[in-house]
Amino acid sequence: MPRRRSEQPAKTASLKDVALRAGVDPSTVSRVLRGDDRKPAKAATRDRVLRIAQEMGYRPNSVARSLRTRRTEAIGLIIPDAANPGFAEIFRGVQSVTDAAGWHVIVVEDRHDHRQELGWDRLVLEGRVDGVLVLTATIRDPIARRVSDSGFPIVLVNRRSNGVPGSVVMNDAKGSEVAVSHFVSLGHRHIAHVAGPSDVDTGRRRLAGFRDAMKKYGIPVREEWIVETNYTEAGGTAAGHALLARTGNDMPTAIYCASFLSGIGLVKVLKEAGYQVPQDISVIVSDELTLAAHTSPPLTTIRMHLSRMGEVGARMLLDRLAGKPVSAVVIPEVPELVVRGSTAPPKKEAPARGRMPARATHQPSK
Repeated sequence: MPRRRSEQPAKTASLKDVALRAGVDPSTVSRVLRGDDRKPAKAATRDRVLRIAQEMGYRPNSVARSLRTRRTEAIGLIIPDAANPGFAEIFRGVQSVTDAAGWHVIVVEDRHDHRQELGWDRLVLEGRVDGVLVLTATIRDPIARRVSDSGFPIVLVNRRSNGVPGSVVMNDAKGSEVAVSHFVSLGHRHIAHVAGPSDVDTGRRRLAGFRDAMKKYGIPVREEWIVETNYTEAGGTAAGHALLARTGNDMPTAIYCASFLSGIGLVKVLKEAGYQVPQDISVIVSDELTLAAHTSPPLTTIRMHLSRMGEVGARMLLDRLAGKPVSAVVIPEVPELVVRGSTAPPKKEAPARGRMPARATHQPSK
């Protein structure tokens, strides 16, 4: 049945429609809506144009604008693992800035098993984005360096890489100190660290902070209690098996884990080996996520202000797109301890010291 005339969908207002109703030239409307101050309109004119555009439901034609400006008005957000909920927190911060600025975000997972020709740099080479926020760069990253050297707008988030000047990171070393301080306040002296990858500077900075904090409290660092792994649950599982294989019945009473997901894998291995968390071994993980309250036990975390880091990174990239210089930034927010059920004072004797737990039958991961 055909619609009645009153039911026909309303015509989308055009820029010319707004200009006609406001009594100004379309070029004036265009400048006002773009925020172009090179030839500013009078305040009364600007207010009238903005009010009428809103009343008429005007939406700019992004395709036409991109053809005119030669910009996609989109940026790429390159993440290493879509399964890691921490990157969702960073994305929220990024999107809060890009939404306000009218930009789109294209999220790309840069897995190691991707074919080389499908790497994130394809977005750059094919002109699909105007800039990139990269969360995957290693300390010596040839792709990030090549993109940066080409002059293409790039900002690293939660990473630093040689030769790439724009970056936003957190005070990871301070996060490690907060974790160690909490362990010490509970009475722990036998403290281990499940570290991040040595080719990623977050891993290096968290390990350096751990060593400095241990030195601050006069606690010797046991090298066999430092295990390097990646920021995945499987990585935490492998680290747990490695720690068991290295130490036998000489386990630490507390472990600081450099990532949330690897902490999940670590706790699972400890439980399977017969250790109770936190009765035998206390655990703190980096990054405060809502999931931490629903693990067993609920995990004590270090809140690292991931969303804030995403905001700062997005603003830096948009500034770079506007012609401003970039720099290496450490966000000023101080990491915070969130205490839950995975930490407690140590037993009078170290866990299983002098005896093996009944179910400690796991072998280290291959």
